[in-house]
Amino acid sequence: MDLDTALEELSWIPRPRILALRRLGITRVRDLLTHYPRRYENRLEFSCFPRDETVDPVCLCGDVVKTRLMRFGGRKIFEAVLEESSAHALSQPLICRWFNLHYIQKVIATGQRLIIFGRVKRKGLRLVVDHPECEVIEDDEEILIHFRRITPIYPATEGLSQRVLRGLIFRLLEQVDVASTDLPLPDSLGNGDDEDALRKIHFPESDEQLREVRARLVLGEFFRMQMQIAAARVENSARAGCRHQTRGLLAGKFIAALPFDLTRAQQRVLNEIQHDLHLASPMNRLLQGDVGSGKTVVAIAAILVAVESGSQAALMAPTQILAEQHYAVLRNWLDPLGIRIALRTGARQEDNTPLPLFALRANSDSGSARVSRVGDGVTPSQTFSEDAEAVGAHYSKRRLPHFEKPWPIYAVTIGTRKRRCLSPKARTIVLDALRYFHNKRYEVFAACVMPDHVHFLIQPWPKENDDKRNVVFWPLKELMHSIKSFSSHAINRIEGSRGSVWEQERFDRYIRSDRDLTEKFEYILRNPWKSGVAQQNENYPWVWAQENDRRKGSAFRRDAETSTRDARATQTEDNTTPQIIVGTHALLYENVTFSNLGLAVIDEQHKFGVAQRAKLTAREPAPDVLVMTATPIPRTLTMTVYGDLEVSTIDEMPRGRGEIITHLLNADQLGEAITFLREQLTAGRQAYIIYPLIDESEKLDAKAAAKEFEQWQERLEPFRCELLHGRVVSPDKQAIMQRFRAGETHALISTTVIEVGVDIPNVTVMLIENAERFGLSQLHQLRGRIGRGAHTSHCWLVSSDKIPETMMKLAVLEKTTNGFEIAEADWELRGPGDLLGTAQSGLPELKLGDLRRDAALMRKARRAALELLEDDPGLDRPENQRFRSLIVERQGQTFSHVS
Repeated sequence: MDLDTALEELSWIPRPRILALRRLGITRVRDLLTHYPRRYENRLEFSCFPRDETVDPVCLCGDVVKTRLMRFGGRKIFEAVLEESSAHALSQPLICRWFNLHYIQKVIATGQRLIIFGRVKRKGLRLVVDHPECEVIEDDEEILIHFRRITPIYPATEGLSQRVLRGLIFRLLEQVDVASTDLPLPDSLGNGDDEDALRKIHFPESDEQLREVRARLVLGEFFRMQMQIAAARVENSARAGCRHQTRGLLAGKFIAALPFDLTRAQQRVLNEIQHDLHLASPMNRLLQGDVGSGKTVVAIAAILVAVESGSQAALMAPTQILAEQHYAVLRNWLDPLGIRIALRTGARQEDNTPLPLFALRANSDSGSARVSRVGDGVTPSQTFSEDAEAVGAHYSKRRLPHFEKPWPIYAVTIGTRKRRCLSPKARTIVLDALRYFHNKRYEVFAACVMPDHVHFLIQPWPKENDDKRNVVFWPLKELMHSIKSFSSHAINRIEGSRGSVWEQERFDRYIRSDRDLTEKFEYILRNPWKSGVAQQNENYPWVWAQENDRRKGSAFRRDAETSTRDARATQTEDNTTPQIIVGTHALLYENVTFSNLGLAVIDEQHKFGVAQRAKLTAREPAPDVLVMTATPIPRTLTMTVYGDLEVSTIDEMPRGRGEIITHLLNADQLGEAITFLREQLTAGRQAYIIYPLIDESEKLDAKAAAKEFEQWQERLEPFRCELLHGRVVSPDKQAIMQRFRAGETHALISTTVIEVGVDIPNVTVMLIENAERFGLSQLHQLRGRIGRGAHTSHCWLVSSDKIPETMMKLAVLEKTTNGFEIAEADWELRGPGDLLGTAQSGLPELKLGDLRRDAALMRKARRAALELLEDDPGLDRPENQRFRSLIVERQGQTFSHVS
């Protein structure tokens, strides 16, 4: 038997135990032996029963002298009365209680000896322990495994008691060569190998031995992690990169034109970035700074270094609102320098043109050329206003097929109302309307406009990220509404008519296979001739397929994905090629072609998945990468999750920013905040009112933006309020933000959709309802949307939760606006597990080490790994070859693209 032996092969482990172990993710011998205890109980001797409440949980041993089951309505309470083994006149029994746990009464009986672990509370005259962890002591041959020793307590599951789990691990340790599980350590980290370390961590003989062996095993875990991180750094530095050898003239002009001076921290960080950009090896750097510290200015200066060297730069943001704001800022600052800038989101694709979301009401004509569209150059051509509606036409929000999901292909037919016959001009308009958003919001594989109906093959594309950072595709009902509205408006205008043009659309088919697609594709293209509308060999100009606009190819998705980039790859770069491309995840999914990507800047990088970031940067030569975050990262995390990155920190705030004062309120004090809010609106300021939910939920006791919106309209009358959340369609979202930025809207009732990037200096009040439902870092991000002008700003945190832990969390924000202090407090309150989240993807799992508790060991392991690979990058020396196993592929997982 070795460490990779499946537990199913061990005949002495019963099948029910195997199934229970699987629920814990334990399937092999190695998994079970590294299923470490979560705590230990010293069962060599027990404390006397307490005579009052205890602050911390205690481990006690006693005899069960009485049990009873009580019923209160639908509730069942099982009680067991515990007495000390050597009870005396002053001894007070303990009452152990379990609520609605029916199996407990089958486990615990009078006369048993019981070990419990829990916090003692006083209930009247009684001392009570609710839901204690417990274990029955049985006097058998295994008693010495469970009693009269330092006893391990493991993470367990239903059907797998502590006694059973402990017995399995004890027996396995007797049968396996545990020395083979020991991770190798360099001499700088240890005094030789401890072949019995695994046995000691499960069944230590003393507290001192436990401390020593735990430190060794944690060091081994950390060293393995740091070896993989250091190897990734070595691998990245070995890639062919883009050396940006410039004099920095563009960046210098940009900085000189700013209406403020860079802070010392900004200048220091910019120097670090410029140094990396001048090197041949690719930059991989994390830029962190508090909300409003000026990271964007530094990033733009870095982008200009890349542009001056002849490279393209990409700036990727997590939301459309933030991407459009970056685009507007870049236009404002870089248009005078003649820099060509493009915006690529799921909803907008523009090149140096005015941006409706952030354009001011006055001076809407900038003189820029019309935006280039996919349908340009095709005669006849027609473009339509995005919010155009047919006069007198209305289309219901009909329930669409239940199988709408990412990357489906639909065969859709839309008939004309009362079988109205479309004129040739009308058919051209319909075809142009279909092609208008082709390769932007969706892909059309084939389309045919018949005299009284139109049918086509369509595949919706990604639109944006929702509040949970999942990719959201364009809803089919929204696409159908746009196509019908655009075409109806134009047809009624040219024909001088009114009313609806179209009936309800029909979904002929959900394409489920290549054969299905081919069949429908050919049917659409041949329909005019098969139906007799056109004679054989007669031209019918209202049939369209992708081959009409590009090289001959298949109608399948795999060819369509690459068609545009293949076509553009053969073109030579001219002065219309954008030098900076700003976008959302559309930079990954849309047909965005980079001719010479030299720098990728990823804003709010934690909002993107590992694979998304890698897709943008995995190309040769490797672009320099700058990832930015306004969520300061505890130092221990920068050594782990972001360990393959160099870290630059802006730890100084610009001058002239208004103070932010944070107030903590109970829900019944809301009137105080409303009075203050009205005073601010009267003075000409604006406000955000934030909710955790869009709609009410039966499962969650929290307020929702949509339901509270009408109440806020009444509270703030006559001031104008608007509602914004992730389900508002893009054109409406743009219009809402435009009105708010222009000052037409006074209060914005919103969800966390405005969490990052929105910069409106006139907003000085933020009120956050159910503040207890947000994390500290998220509350700090939200609060960062105010305080961006010269006026003093106020953030009101409203909570109905009076639990001490909640009040302690919110009090942190009341005391400080320093993001680094808040990050450390969040680290203390939540622990490393929550903060790591999915960011640890690709790193070895930490089964024993605690990033917060063992930070000193992590630093020690990091130093040793860096020194080892710096001295021997290939691990070629005989004494170092044993470390190769730490960085090679294991179990199909490798360390890659952590950042």
